[in-house]
Amino acid sequence: MKEIKNVLIVTREYQSSRTPKVGGTGVFYKNLCAELVKRGISVHVFLISKYAFDMEEEGVKIHSVKDIFKANPLLELVRSFTGKIKALEQIHFKTYLSEKKIIADKIGTWIKKNNLHFDIAETHDFDGLALSIPEELPYVIRCHGSWSVLEKYFGYKKVHKGRIFCEKAAFKKSKNIITISKYNETINKSLFDIKNPKLIYNGIDEKFYKPEENADIIPKSVFYLGNVSFEKGAETLITAFVELKKNYPQASLHFIGNPNHYPVYITENIHDPEIQKSVHFYGNKPAAEIVQLISNAEVVCFPSKGENFSLSLLEVMAMQKPVVCSSIDSFKEIIQEPVNGLIAEEGTFHEKISLIFEDDDLRNRISLNARKLIESKFGIDTMVDETIRYYHEII
Repeated sequence: MKEIKNVLIVTREYQSSRTPKVGGTGVFYKNLCAELVKRGISVHVFLISKYAFDMEEEGVKIHSVKDIFKANPLLELVRSFTGKIKALEQIHFKTYLSEKKIIADKIGTWIKKNNLHFDIAETHDFDGLALSIPEELPYVIRCHGSWSVLEKYFGYKKVHKGRIFCEKAAFKKSKNIITISKYNETINKSLFDIKNPKLIYNGIDEKFYKPEENADIIPKSVFYLGNVSFEKGAETLITAFVELKKNYPQASLHFIGNPNHYPVYITENIHDPEIQKSVHFYGNKPAAEIVQLISNAEVVCFPSKGENFSLSLLEVMAMQKPVVCSSIDSFKEIIQEPVNGLIAEEGTFHEKISLIFEDDDLRNRISLNARKLIESKFGIDTMVDETIRYYHEII
């Protein structure tokens, strides 16, 4: 069996000191790369971001190029203009394909200039970035959540047609696919007709995300972790909190993540000053601060309307916190009610939160079982071991 010595990650998201504000994909690749390095594997990241830079962090070598459309105003103008006119659709698609060709040329030049050699490459599904990976290099696409999926299954609007075109072209060409949940596998099979994907659940560092002894829990506190948006269920939780306040005047609501317009939403839509004072927005926080904040929570809610998979949910469960999640397939794949969490419909979040507030035995039981599940099934070591084994199968 050929040894895996050198891995290339091609991505639009990677969490580093130069790119602190990223989504779940960026956090995932940072964690994966760091663990591969710990196993003695050399990892290079080819990143397309806002900035051009080279750096090494946690043993991972990062080469970032500026977003192709942002770096080429004329190309951006053509992309934008042709995307609005049906008759120019084919030109719009070719503009996106030209972007992939430019990225491919940049990757090829970078590899040759630095005399790099890779055993395998990995990229994400969104934007069809696999079209830019050198053809002679074995590679795998991991399905974090494509624009095609977000549009069809999660209600995202105004998705660029060129992105969807490239995603379909990339999947049609690619043989090696990783899905990150059974639900994720089902919808990607349906949408892209992919064959024989490998299911590898995302994993988190359960040694970092762990329960804090003697935590100063805020009584009747409801926490939310993630981008504060309609799609993630922010309004669902705010509505539930208004109902919760009727029975628990001391209750408080805490949002960790980009607040977007929701501080203004609270002011404009919630006219009770007592409720307004009880809603707190912390903004984006580094992982260590997230751990400190979540340690103070009595319950954590995930009211999302759609998810491929949620690292944030795993992190909170690893911290031995009781969770209430929306009734979507990817959450129900993890949560077994009432064993390790609770499931709520759109209008019943306040009822399920009340159960956590009122029943100490229930709260303690699901919290302990949540931690046990992460340790047994969703640890990062398990995920990385399965990834390396699949890399071996591919090459």
